[in-house]
Amino acid sequence: MQGISGDFIIVLGGTTLLLCIFGFIFYFVIAYNKRYRKYEAEKVEMRKQFELEKLQSQLEIQEQTLKNISGEIHDNIGQILSLVGLEISTIPTENTEKINHTSELLDRAIADLRNLSKRLDTDRISSIGIIEAIKHEVKLLERTGTFATELTVDADLEMLSPDKTIILYRIIQEILNNIIKHSKATKITIHIWENDTEGVLTITDNGVGFDSAEKEGKGLGLNNILNRARLIGGSATIESHINKGTIITFRIPKK
Repeated sequence: MQGISGDFIIVLGGTTLLLCIFGFIFYFVIAYNKRYRKYEAEKVEMRKQFELEKLQSQLEIQEQTLKNISGEIHDNIGQILSLVGLEISTIPTENTEKINHTSELLDRAIADLRNLSKRLDTDRISSIGIIEAIKHEVKLLERTGTFATELTVDADLEMLSPDKTIILYRIIQEILNNIIKHSKATKITIHIWENDTEGVLTITDNGVGFDSAEKEGKGLGLNNILNRARLIGGSATIESHINKGTIITFRIPKK
């Protein structure tokens, strides 16, 4: 009996030891997997953060470049064209109709350059605010005679800092330019509103659209929109269907 009890104790002790070893291994594997998942998540987040910081640097360089171009247009090119207009008006000629037509074309070019200078001027956009800047874009669209436009403003988007205001404005410019170039739309609708927690901006067109599910993650322009929305602390959704137009929605938390 003593031998049996001794063997039982040895077997029990061995079993307990094996269970402890297996338990330790199981715990180690779980802990390792948890740490690995955390490491992978941190690596992904660091990569996203790096991309956002890189995008921020690129946007800062872009804004400085646009500001310089705006100043060059306003201070030099615009003035030179104005002087050319004065010179044309003093040229003696019998063909006054041609001179007048040339002057009209020159005046139109000067006006277009001034509008371009305003669109590029970072300081002006910050001073007048995002709403007035958007209204200016809509007026330029209407002047083309190609698009019917509708702008509804039920919020002021005051939660945005000046830097974020500029980024949002550039996003809107990019979207409108894409609509002009690719959508074949005849109507563009912009709606700005808010609720208790966020400001919302939607841009809708009635163009040819595209398969948003197929293009998700593939289009560089779409990724730029999504990344820039994240950069200002918001989010963007793009909904489009072939021959049914496109709706792009931005949501920006008030806090």
